[in-house]
Amino acid sequence: MAKRQAVRVQAAKRKNAIAPSVVRLTKVVEFLWKPRLIMSILAIAVVVMIQDWISTREIWPVESVKIEGEFNYLDKQKLREKALPSVNAGLLNVDLQQVRNSLIDLPWVEDVSVRRQWPDQILIRVIEKQPVVYWGENDLLSAKGKLFTPHKKLGITLPILFGPEGQHQLMLQELARMQAWLMDIGLYINRMSLDARRSWTLKMTDGMELRLGRQQMHERLDRFVSIYKDRLASDQRKIKHVDMRYTNGFAVAWKEA
Repeated sequence: MAKRQAVRVQAAKRKNAIAPSVVRLTKVVEFLWKPRLIMSILAIAVVVMIQDWISTREIWPVESVKIEGEFNYLDKQKLREKALPSVNAGLLNVDLQQVRNSLIDLPWVEDVSVRRQWPDQILIRVIEKQPVVYWGENDLLSAKGKLFTPHKKLGITLPILFGPEGQHQLMLQELARMQAWLMDIGLYINRMSLDARRSWTLKMTDGMELRLGRQQMHERLDRFVSIYKDRLASDQRKIKHVDMRYTNGFAVAWKEA
């Protein structure tokens, strides 16, 4: 008798445990079958299907690729031809980053921005590098300090920098700083060299060489400017080089008449 009562008690417990689950399931089913909820689910499904159809069907094809920018060394038509293989989808599905990547590594390209132009155009804005100095025999430095190698040599005159690998940005900064000093006395740097011992040498457009050495080159340059104003500018002889590497003086070598 006691055994039967124990079995009944266990069965009642299981029934009580199952009952709330059944009730919750029933409520969920009733909620899901509400008309408004069904319509919402159907609307979401339709939107997803439309998006998928747009991306696969490409209902807005790209009709043109427009290149914008002011160019002295780049060619618009060649840029367009370079970008076209990346414009291989409908307007909404074109990978803009891929289009940018197809152009950004070209030697004369400084920066690229790409956007969609409704209803059927990809607009590409290209900023061309502005060369400011030569780096060694074959390379150039842009106004932003980017080092690049053009396909062919330029036919323009620019200052030339010679220095250890990786020192191009430092030397470009020093060129601007030192040239500002020298402009006060009417001298312009044609060539700047930094050798393996970190010794600085400047060569001017008139052929004069200025040796500043490894240490205190700014102080030595400032001293040279004062000396040039007071003693050298009025001399009719042509200067071959000026050596400022002396602690309390300088040396001048004159060109032969």
